Amino acid sequence: MPEIAVFAGPTIPAGRVRDALPGRDVAVLPPAGQGDVAALVAAERPRVVALVDGVYERVPAVWHKELLWAMSEGVAVAGAASMGALRAAELAPYGMTGVGAVYRAFVTGELTDDDEVAVAHLDAEQGYRPVNEAMVTIRATLREAVREGVVSAAEAAELVATAKGLHYPDRRWPGLLAGRDTPLREWLPTGRQDVKLADALALLDLLARDEVRPADRAWHFEQTSAWRAVRPAGRTALPASAVEAVLDGLRAEGRYDELERAATLRLVAAATGARPHGAALDEWIALVSGRVPAADLADLTPAGLAAFAADQACLVAAATEVAGDVPAAILDTLRVRGEYAARVAPKEKR
Repeated sequence: MPEIAVFAGPTIPAGRVRDALPGRDVAVLPPAGQGDVAALVAAERPRVVALVDGVYERVPAVWHKELLWAMSEGVAVAGAASMGALRAAELAPYGMTGVGAVYRAFVTGELTDDDEVAVAHLDAEQGYRPVNEAMVTIRATLREAVREGVVSAAEAAELVATAKGLHYPDRRWPGLLAGRDTPLREWLPTGRQDVKLADALALLDLLARDEVRPADRAWHFEQTSAWRAVRPAGRTALPASAVEAVLDGLRAEGRYDELERAATLRLVAAATGARPHGAALDEWIALVSGRVPAADLADLTPAGLAAFAADQACLVAAATEVAGDVPAAILDTLRVRGEYAARVAPKEKR
């Protein structure tokens, strides 16, 4: 499994990502869409997920919930430059690390529109090359042009307003400057401020210095019905048909109901308990690996083994916490099954 996973494309090419992280086990992945981060964490469990670029128009954008889930699983999550900056600003209160000027503009409320970072780009075979200028880059470039005296503040403001009024794929310097007699045209090749690239490099620098940490959580990940419907199943390599065959066998043996109740209790404990992370999780992985037969763990992915161990920790903690209440709960269970009076009342009459 990779130590670091970076979702990038039009903002920064894969080669530059790897160059910025020499000697590190890094996977550079295409711009993230909905479900990509969750699937990655379920299957590979990297130590850090860095989100730079994401898709958002042809397919659903990367979901806030899957980033929260990744953080709840102990994965450090960071973002910058483009979609990463948007999500980091939105999830900063939950511990997602944000980096760079674009992130700061969104987290402070200076910018609010998603189209500020949007670019149209070519496909993977052509290196995700962008075909328009991001609004944040236009703003940064014109600020620098004003600072250097290339254009007046009034002309810069007019150009910003014009660019903002265009659909994002149409934001290109030749079109913006058409019909204008301005020194900006000659200045742009050396003066352009690629703020998104600068922010992506700043994020990679943090990664290189190991300064992106897991969230210090003071919140509980809510297992909503919407999340349960789409959450990754990547714990096991067992095909769905094989899972159904196992369940059918249990039904035939009359054991399905018993195991269903035990499984439900396990799910409740896992959904509501405090999951171990870091060294504590490593201890639980070692514990279950030593106690459960290796053959029964063989088809789990690394992330699946970690999730299995964390679930077991939650179950043990829950059982320990409620141990004193078990006798009363047994009586309540007898009530539910209609057996309470028959077992208790005769003894009270004697």
